[in-house]
Amino acid sequence: MDELLQEFISETQETLEALAGEVVAWEADPSDRDRLDAIFRFFHTVKGSCGFLHLPRFERLSHAAEDVLSDIRAGKRQPDADTVTAVLGIMDRIAELTHAIAVGAPLAQEDDDYLVAALAARDAGPVQPDAPAVAIHQGAGPQGAATQAPPRTIRLPLTLIDQLMNGVSDMVLARNELARQLRDRASDPALEGAFERLSACVADMRDAISRTRMQRIERLFAAIPRTVRDLSRDLGKRIDLGLEGGDVEMDREMVEMVVDPLVHIVRNSIDHGIETPERRRALGKPETGRLRLEARQSGNQIVIEISDDGAGIDTGRLVEKALAAGRLTPDAAARMSEAEKLDLIFQPGLSTAQAVTAISGRGVGMDVVRANIERIGGTIGLDNHPGQGLRITLRVPLTLTIIPGLVLRAGGLDFAIPRASVVEILHDTSNMLRIDEVGGAKIATIRDVRHSMIDLEDILALPVPAQPEPRALMVVRSASGFPFALGVSAVENHEELVIRPASPLVMASGIYAGMTLPDNGRPMLLLDATGLARKASLPETAEQPVAASDDEKTDVSDGVEMVAALRFEALSGERRLLQLSLIDRVEELEANLFGRSGGHGFVRLEGRIVPVINDCHGLGRDRISVLRLRDGAREAYYAVGAVLDIVRMPAVPDMIAMHGHLSGVSVVEGEHLEVVNPFALFASLPGEAPARSRCVLADAEDGWAREILAPLLRHAGYDVLMGLPDGEAVDPSDIVLCTTSDAAQAADLLGCRTVRLRAAPQPSGPQDASIYRYDQDALMAAIAGARR
Repeated sequence: MDELLQEFISETQETLEALAGEVVAWEADPSDRDRLDAIFRFFHTVKGSCGFLHLPRFERLSHAAEDVLSDIRAGKRQPDADTVTAVLGIMDRIAELTHAIAVGAPLAQEDDDYLVAALAARDAGPVQPDAPAVAIHQGAGPQGAATQAPPRTIRLPLTLIDQLMNGVSDMVLARNELARQLRDRASDPALEGAFERLSACVADMRDAISRTRMQRIERLFAAIPRTVRDLSRDLGKRIDLGLEGGDVEMDREMVEMVVDPLVHIVRNSIDHGIETPERRRALGKPETGRLRLEARQSGNQIVIEISDDGAGIDTGRLVEKALAAGRLTPDAAARMSEAEKLDLIFQPGLSTAQAVTAISGRGVGMDVVRANIERIGGTIGLDNHPGQGLRITLRVPLTLTIIPGLVLRAGGLDFAIPRASVVEILHDTSNMLRIDEVGGAKIATIRDVRHSMIDLEDILALPVPAQPEPRALMVVRSASGFPFALGVSAVENHEELVIRPASPLVMASGIYAGMTLPDNGRPMLLLDATGLARKASLPETAEQPVAASDDEKTDVSDGVEMVAALRFEALSGERRLLQLSLIDRVEELEANLFGRSGGHGFVRLEGRIVPVINDCHGLGRDRISVLRLRDGAREAYYAVGAVLDIVRMPAVPDMIAMHGHLSGVSVVEGEHLEVVNPFALFASLPGEAPARSRCVLADAEDGWAREILAPLLRHAGYDVLMGLPDGEAVDPSDIVLCTTSDAAQAADLLGCRTVRLRAAPQPSGPQDASIYRYDQDALMAAIAGARR
């Protein structure tokens, strides 16, 4: 009898969980006979089992619901909102009684008469159903395929599933150890073939056992339609609910841990976000609000997005609440960015609600939501559009106990990191990588994309051992999706890792996700990418790499536009500021690379000459610190005495005094600093060469044109073609230079723009428009005129 009762409890709880959303969906579409039949069969099954198991309260409740549903199936009654509410009340009471029996608690003593009376409150005659407050759209999944036969299943205790997983984990460890032993022995093809077959079988068994722990997210969504229906009726709102991705699978423990945060977010969206129909009409919105829940798998993470088209979050209201609660000072509030204001929603005790209700408003919730999500290794992100809606993104791990990982070395020790967290690996000698140090922080630029960089040894307070080979650089993505560069001594190999919990003292550091046993048999700590980023105080709010650091963005403080600037010491000793967005990098170059010609400085770099704005000769230094500047098209170097740090300065100097390379003086952190004028810097550079056009020297056999004129034109920045093109048209931008009358006549026949040159200093007559070939100014002016 005990086994039958336990089977009844399990089946009833599972069916109740699945049918909660089905009842609401049936209310939205009363013509859906499949859903009505499924609900009717549930009550019929419960009634039939109760008589055998002697559960009279179950029998009375299910019989009453079965009678009403039978009338609806026969067309004697229509499913209005009150009827659906009464059916849901019966289901709730059955769920309470089932849970009490499952845990051995005494049955609730509430009177069931009012629930049965609510079912019979409507007349037996047919009536028109009320318009449903919630319309539900579900994506493809098992709930949308009610006509398909259910798969054959058996029930297993969760303890047995966990025991199987632990056994498979031990098999993986044994396989790794065997792999290490085989690598140390002489090659034996037959033995290696047998090991490969064994390894494949272990992998298949691991995958199969892992799938037994997985559940569809539709179980996570099961409670949402009922929640939305009840709240929308209580608040007088109309909501179009959409559910997508119910067929995505995640670990059963993760499903249980995410249910409460998800329900809380949905309640907030309905209460705070989506407006009443009257308010939405006044705003020009449809009366029915839109609420969407979408789930998808991204690598080893599950991404759940909850979006609505409501009012969004009023960050101004949040700041007011924080000021009133003493959480912020007015000065701090004035300096906050929009993202920082939005982050106040996670402060305990802060809420944008105008009044405290039974649903929300006490400010208890979003802080708990984030804490619960982060506790399981996930993150929560907000995409706020005031007046248009809010999108909340949850990222949670799959929490599989066996994951592919990378083994790396740092400070003479081995560590592991999940392979899914690593975007790219390269050596620090790669020509695609540039590492700069600005203000004591490292920036790794990989293919023109900048990443914050940290060395693992610095985070773990380990020594950096000397090594002849180059160090490895890993682009790592934390759980929030923001990548950063992690420097390590080397990346050893990759293998499947069995994850086990580490001691509480180790986990308290916040930078480890557990421990593992690789195939060398020595325990190893598993690094947590998000924990490393937090330990290094790296930003975690962005979801994609940026081409410029956050310090280069502008902000507004007390009504004054502020920009990031580099504070440095000039060669003459003054402390100055230069806008950071103009600085491409900070370098130290050998003094022998610098030179000077024609009153202008230059530096030799990689086979080319780059101008230097200020004079850095006679400093008596072996190496010179320089700022590499760009204006979008040109680059130049600016020599400095020392780089100090990065600060924020007013976009317009506090005192404007333009002279030389300076635009004025600004006061930063109580110090008055000269501000360098970028316009004056680039204006002082030598003039740019003209746009590269092609000069065609028509007299290809003329030695003067070939040996004297052609080099002059090339030095001036022109491409040179010797002789008129044979059998092809001359480009309209080409300029033909002629030294003989025959060449001039040929050029005229082609219809080209021509410049005629003569050997005599004086023209032959008033009609002679040619130019003396040694008059350089006139020659260049004539070419420029022909170009125009």
